[in-house]
Amino acid sequence: MSEPSAPSEPSTRSATGPLPQPATAADPDVVIVGAGPAGLLLGLLLGRLGRRVLLIEREPAPRPGPGNGICPILQPATLGVLGDLGLLPDLVKGTTPVTHGEVIAADTVVAGYSYAELPGAPVDFALPTSIVHLRDVLTEAVLATPGVEIVYEATVHGLPERDGADDGPRGLLLETAEGMRTLRPSLIVGCDGKRSAVRRMAGISSEITEFRRGYLELRVPMPDFWGGVMRAYFTADGYMLGTPIADDQLLFVWITDETTAGRVADGSLAELVERYASGIPGAADWIRAHTRDRKQVREFPHHIVRPERWVAGNVLLVGDSAHGVHVYGGQGLNLSLQDAACLADAVDEALTAGDTAALRRFEAIRMPFISAFQDMQRIHLAALAERSGQQGGGQGVGHLPEFAPLALGQPELRAALAAAGRRPTRNEG
Repeated sequence: MSEPSAPSEPSTRSATGPLPQPATAADPDVVIVGAGPAGLLLGLLLGRLGRRVLLIEREPAPRPGPGNGICPILQPATLGVLGDLGLLPDLVKGTTPVTHGEVIAADTVVAGYSYAELPGAPVDFALPTSIVHLRDVLTEAVLATPGVEIVYEATVHGLPERDGADDGPRGLLLETAEGMRTLRPSLIVGCDGKRSAVRRMAGISSEITEFRRGYLELRVPMPDFWGGVMRAYFTADGYMLGTPIADDQLLFVWITDETTAGRVADGSLAELVERYASGIPGAADWIRAHTRDRKQVREFPHHIVRPERWVAGNVLLVGDSAHGVHVYGGQGLNLSLQDAACLADAVDEALTAGDTAALRRFEAIRMPFISAFQDMQRIHLAALAERSGQQGGGQGVGHLPEFAPLALGQPELRAALAAAGRRPTRNEG
């Protein structure tokens, strides 16, 4: 893990104040930079509320295919929103819902949970889904929504002040295949990830902690004996998680200290297989029999990102742009999608009122919750690293996040999440 980077030079731009009207009839109400799942969901919900939205994506228009293989697990709170929008039937295709979980130490189940027994859960399962499939489902819904447009292969070159004042609202300098143009919407939303260009161009200072190593994953075919269960294992080498994912695969995640992860990742495939097999004895024979290729193993860096604020003038940060988190706890995409679901109403209110008060209220509620989650990750990751570094390995059950907030979302925002996908559609074209 790297030390947190020094925050960038802080912005002097006021975090409060009015929102401008679009400068011309051709300018949208909202420009969203980043057509990933969070940006798409926010654009979809705003379009349903009758707002004119332009989504900007630097990558080419997506093509059907297997994509990058990333398969996050969507929790019930997130699935409730997507279900209310009518998207769940398409999302469940080709994957195995997770109905319950187990915590295992010393080859003994020491704790368990069931989504069906969780009061207030909108659905009784979590859903592993390909992020590419999720993006495609959301894109189809967005393109069918009047007032919402996506521009691909577009590059943002700057956020110039609209009126020439240092503390005034910003526009957006955009380059597309048709050339350069300046957009002057009411609101600019950064949904462009942990290394957000919007955040940097808006001058929003942020602290970034990089975890270069310490996370490995192994994919094998889904065995009949596993079922729709997510199993967490605490071992002498840290923490392992086994869960079904899309395309009839079983994913094993290993989170450990950076030294151990680096040594094993850089070593032989046979050594890595034995590490997984020893940590997950119930699937040891399956792991040994079905791990034949290095391509089944992937290593990812992760980041914890903490901007000084999420609202600066008429610029708003959402999802990873606002709060990158480590994979521990499996909440990154859920937090981002839940941001989008709750912020649609706040953005609509802000546009109607012509000020940022509703956005700042969301920030005041959401930021402490996210910061506490990031602190929890740091503490638990440090404990896992210490555990794996102990002579002879750690013993007993390690640290796991609380189940209810993971499944149901932030308590203060659960009512907003429940209502997000049920708003009447204002825009009938």
